[in-house]
Amino acid sequence: MVRYLFASFLTLGLICSLSFGFVVLILLMADNLNLWIAIFITIGINLLILLVSPWFTDLINRWFYKLTFLTPEEVKAKHPELAELIQKICNQYKFKFPKVGIIADKNPTAFTYGTGRYNARLVLTEGIFHFLNKDEQKAVVAHEMGHVVNRDFIVMMIASTAVQILYQIYAVLIRAKGKKSGNVKLVALAAYVAYLICIYLLLYLSRTREYLADRFSTDWTQPRHLAEALIKIAYGIVAAPDEGHSKDLLRSTRHLGIVDVKNAKHIGVVSYITHENPDRISDVMVFDRVNPWAKIIELNSTHPLTGNRLDHLGDISREKNQSFPYDVDKAIERMKPDTGKLYGQFFMDLLMTLVPFFFAFASLFVLPPFFAIAAFGLGLFMKIFYKYPTGTPKETTVLDEMCDPYLSPVRGKSVHLTGKVIGQGVPGYIFSEDMMFQDKSGMTFTDYKSAWGFIGNLFFALTKVKSYFGLDSEAKGWFFRGMGSRLMLGSLKTKTGLLESYPRLWSFIFATLVTGAGLVLGLNPGLI
Repeated sequence: MVRYLFASFLTLGLICSLSFGFVVLILLMADNLNLWIAIFITIGINLLILLVSPWFTDLINRWFYKLTFLTPEEVKAKHPELAELIQKICNQYKFKFPKVGIIADKNPTAFTYGTGRYNARLVLTEGIFHFLNKDEQKAVVAHEMGHVVNRDFIVMMIASTAVQILYQIYAVLIRAKGKKSGNVKLVALAAYVAYLICIYLLLYLSRTREYLADRFSTDWTQPRHLAEALIKIAYGIVAAPDEGHSKDLLRSTRHLGIVDVKNAKHIGVVSYITHENPDRISDVMVFDRVNPWAKIIELNSTHPLTGNRLDHLGDISREKNQSFPYDVDKAIERMKPDTGKLYGQFFMDLLMTLVPFFFAFASLFVLPPFFAIAAFGLGLFMKIFYKYPTGTPKETTVLDEMCDPYLSPVRGKSVHLTGKVIGQGVPGYIFSEDMMFQDKSGMTFTDYKSAWGFIGNLFFALTKVKSYFGLDSEAKGWFFRGMGSRLMLGSLKTKTGLLESYPRLWSFIFATLVTGAGLVLGLNPGLI
């Protein structure tokens, strides 16, 4: 806990120091009234939002999601064990019983919001009670109460305000005019760089607060209960009926909820396909621990990757000499992933992602400027061939691929899956041309690309996609893994015929146009 507490306050201090440092620098350089107005307005608006947002959020949740608040007496009558836990925490930290709300939605999620401890709201969906047992429910509630006790509403508001101030400094100073405008604009650009850095620091701060809330939960319940709750919540998000308002609820509370919905759906699929087998779930979580891309993916997330959270909870269990069902360390020992191979592939992925820019830059030293466009196009061709490797697709299963720690979000693995299409990629969305493909081991999102681009995708979604539901199929394509897994479809063979998908076609067309334009302009510079 000390490590994450130190990291949390160090990050908050760094964000505020950067913001304050630029304010001091501006004081020394110039007296810009517009900037001070912008800064004070930013602080004022954020303070106002902090004060009124609980009531406004209540209104939104009541209106759109039919949120119903229970009195403390009603909580004690309907959920006595949860009420007892909440009351114990309130007594220890000396604040009143929070408002507890229930949303009639089978998607399991929980979140808190408010200005501080004194007016905190704790919201649970009915899915929490449907998918989780009593111990797991208590672990989730303790986690959310941890956010209240740790005053995360205020911590994140202070940090986000400091980040917004950096952007206001950039936005105002970049328009500076006069004798000192050159120096002022340099400060503006430096402020913008600091702003970009602080966005990632803000996300890191959010992740440390999640770890601290997890730790708080383990002070009141056993770590394995929260770990099992995280897995079951992810499973419930996949298994629950996917209605429009449910998807809106999960999206709108993504940054507040106990799990990140994008990562949760991925873990939910894993839980579904492994029948909640702890060993197989641990195997799939190895990617989160050892693959360099997992670290990059987590940089853009408000929540830690589930594999890392399970690892953290496992460490706490060992400290407490308590049992824990998920052992990612043992899975790593069993798989023995090659670190050199992992980082070699990672750096090759990075190189091929940037190769069009490298080609364009290098061409400037040996060719006229317009040929840089053609060089960029040639780099795009190389990137396409790298992303979609040729060769005989490997016959495999979804679960086997999910357990492969060497998968990449940049370079696909050529695979051959046998199973059936079970629905659209985005359930309930009539314009979704993508599909969910299920084999004997599990299911994965399947990305279809028509030869006719957007119009072809739309036509397929409206007229053909449902005709493939339930048919025995052989899917060939490229398997990718990032926050979740996906199959970029190459072809789908059924008893009714062969469906071709063209993921490379439009990339080739674009690369050809760019290369051609560069050659024409390079050979005929007088055209422009």
